[in-house]
Amino acid sequence: MAIEHLRVPLYKTLGKIAALWAAVNIGFYTFLPILGVDLSYNNTPVAITLYYVVWLLISVYVFWDIFSKWLPTENRVWVYGLLCGAYGAFIFFMLFVLSQLPIPQVPRIAQYTDIIFATPWYFLPKALDILIQQVLIAALILALATTFRSVKKTSIVYAVCFGGVHILLFAIGGAPTPYTMVMTLGAVASAFIFPYLILRVPSGFVYNYMIHLTFYVALVMISHTWPPPAIS
Repeated sequence: MAIEHLRVPLYKTLGKIAALWAAVNIGFYTFLPILGVDLSYNNTPVAITLYYVVWLLISVYVFWDIFSKWLPTENRVWVYGLLCGAYGAFIFFMLFVLSQLPIPQVPRIAQYTDIIFATPWYFLPKALDILIQQVLIAALILALATTFRSVKKTSIVYAVCFGGVHILLFAIGGAPTPYTMVMTLGAVASAFIFPYLILRVPSGFVYNYMIHLTFYVALVMISHTWPPPAIS
């Protein structure tokens, strides 16, 4: 995907991304509890999904000046049809497979064990959560690419930014070390895939979303099949 015509001020974009991500998380951990919403994707999936829908619309609006110039003008109906079909098949798959797997017997630690005890409902808000992340990731990659003009340099800086944010957030939240390591390694590893797909592959955003969602599917399957003996 050509980006030569894009002019994205890096510092402004980074500021917007940081502000949006902070607002989403602050609202999640402060505003939703005030409304009596349980901060569990498994227990209150609909309320959390609606919360994320609002922030998804806000995120797209904030970065629309970038996306409107970057998105392909042609109508790739088959790509979006593939996305809808894959998502529908995914939901059906999760409903069936998760209903067959045993519930792990490990200590519960706030939201950090939500994924271990994931039910099919877990993926309703998670799908929106990931979509918001992908909007911010796309904006970050495009801003970095217009600054460094290199996929390699963009990927390196992206890895530092995305991996660093995960470490910071989990450190502030007191996340268990194994959880922090898995998520941070996943964030850093995405630097080998996400920037290239956004910058070089038509409809790369769609593929990034599918890969990101599949990562969580794999984690849920692994945690249900081989649950950790303890979380510390």
